[in-house]
Amino acid sequence: MPDRFRWPLVVIGGGSAAAVQVLKGVTPPEDILVVSDRLGTGMAFLGEAVLQSYAHELAVSADTGEVGRLLPVGGMRPSAAVYDDYVRSRLLRAGCELLTGTVVDIRQVDGEFEVSLRGGDRVIAESVVLATGSAPRRPPAAWEAIGALSYADVYLRQRQGDCGSWRDRSVVVVGAGNSAMQTAALMAPAARDVVVLANRYVGSYPLETSDRFAWRAPSQLTCELVVKGGRECRSGVPIPCVRHLVYDTLTIEDGDVCLTYREERNRNPLGVWSMPPRCDHAVARPLGDGAWHERRRAAETTVVWATGSEPVYPRCALLDGLPRTASGAIPVDDEGRTPIPGLYAVGACAGRRAVNETFPAISTLVKSPQYG
Repeated sequence: MPDRFRWPLVVIGGGSAAAVQVLKGVTPPEDILVVSDRLGTGMAFLGEAVLQSYAHELAVSADTGEVGRLLPVGGMRPSAAVYDDYVRSRLLRAGCELLTGTVVDIRQVDGEFEVSLRGGDRVIAESVVLATGSAPRRPPAAWEAIGALSYADVYLRQRQGDCGSWRDRSVVVVGAGNSAMQTAALMAPAARDVVVLANRYVGSYPLETSDRFAWRAPSQLTCELVVKGGRECRSGVPIPCVRHLVYDTLTIEDGDVCLTYREERNRNPLGVWSMPPRCDHAVARPLGDGAWHERRRAAETTVVWATGSEPVYPRCALLDGLPRTASGAIPVDDEGRTPIPGLYAVGACAGRRAVNETFPAISTLVKSPQYG
């Protein structure tokens, strides 16, 4: 058993990737120190919302039936809160040492790693695994300046019973995936109208596409709202009005939110119900050749960024100096090795899109010949 300040392996992060590393990696749990400011997943903000992933895609240990035992009878997916509890409990029972704290620096000292925590504590590690996950992408600064929210903001406010940011307002959700679709359905009952702006038509899994990252079952509610809204927007029936458009541009002009789109990019099962003049809320101006322009007062519009997540890491010179992929992740090889021998990254912070695509840094104590 290592002493309190020197460990064969330090795992930074307390979510599903950390659990996979501890439970499936070759390093014995008793030789691992897990450092995190909290245990649980980065999806906790979703609360009781049902996750898009199927149960078998969320297992963090060899016992793939564990998540299934947490589901309601006949259920296929756990809620975010249930899954958060599952990951936390697996780490608490894993046999590793747990240290609550925020990592503020990682340095190499005499061939080892010195991990510094806020408050002054330090630990020494032969190897370090970054399992720090990802966070919902924030709106660009210009959009935040006019009050744009991230989709995490929406869920947190909704859980607090605070829908004032979008009640009786026009809502523009920017994003093409499940997060955007679920956010639109969440906001629709209180909003005046909702439009989802996508860069492409994703389609429903498995009916329209075999891409398992396409729209899952919870997104189908939004699809239904789009079709019902298109049919009944002018009927006087008080149902939420939701549209889905593949758009070309989204800009801020003289305090207004402006967007353009074309008919040819919206000849899909949702776009045909969302184009003017079908919907009363589509206050649009034709530009010619099937193109349209819509303009909304920013003071009466809530813009939500739901364009996915981005990797998060401790801010320190060692990590800031590493190259990044287009998604912002530190590049790793198949065993999670970074360009720095002894430093690894796993899970979302290494660019993995799902828990069942997350593998432990298999040879955590073997220095990398690729980068050495």
